Amino acid sequence: MGEDFKWVNVDKREYIEPFAFNYGARFHQSMSRENEVRNALHSLLSDEWKGDRILWIGDSCSVKESYPNDLIRVLYEQTVEFGYPEDVFDLICETYQDVSGLFKEAEEMVREYIGAYIADVRAGLDIPNEFGIDINHPFRGLFQRETEEYHYTINYTKGIYYELGETAVVARVYNSDFSTERYYYEVEEDPLSLLLGYGGKAKPGEWLGDAIGVSNQRPEGFFRIPRIYLKYYPYYHNGCALSRRMVRRMPESKEAIAVYPAKIEEMTR
Repeated sequence: MGEDFKWVNVDKREYIEPFAFNYGARFHQSMSRENEVRNALHSLLSDEWKGDRILWIGDSCSVKESYPNDLIRVLYEQTVEFGYPEDVFDLICETYQDVSGLFKEAEEMVREYIGAYIADVRAGLDIPNEFGIDINHPFRGLFQRETEEYHYTINYTKGIYYELGETAVVARVYNSDFSTERYYYEVEEDPLSLLLGYGGKAKPGEWLGDAIGVSNQRPEGFFRIPRIYLKYYPYYHNGCALSRRMVRRMPESKEAIAVYPAKIEEMTR
């Protein structure tokens, strides 16, 4: 079995469930700029999640007290309070609130989930109220918003940002054991899930634990990232050929090999 992920806000104790949008939840599937899960994340990061600590977390991972990252240690402390140290995914599913239902694009699946929850409660089952609903008015306040893409993704902690269409996202393509670089391409992807990823099979992202937001206004006084490098091998990305999302082949380069999953080039204003 593969590992499924959620977008989680540790500060608000909320999350976005990709399946609520009838969309895949694997590690790379949130990179597409056309998907509603990513745009729901953008919508929240522009408003109530702005400046919070976010991560794209997998269901096969655990959190350790000794891990050298403040956000992971916060999650560890929460699992201890929960009564199951290190069991982070159950902590999220049982004590955080699913906010996917705020969006019209998730209405079909969320109505189905809530209907099943109400039926279980009426049958006497004790199960988590994931959407935080009033069982007598289960859909009040839901499905009122539409998802939206924002142009600038901002790291307030590091004082940097990347710009869709301007910051080059470059995929270095390797053979299957990552020993030989074969070629590299610029791709139309959003690397945020790689920068904020944490999972059993995913190397922790460079921005893990940082305060994140998005905007359609260029952030003044911040440094713009010119390129972000990704590391792939063919037919791995999203279960299909990477070439489907390639924009153009890049010229040959003698630059150092990027670390998986993402490496940020030196920033410019």
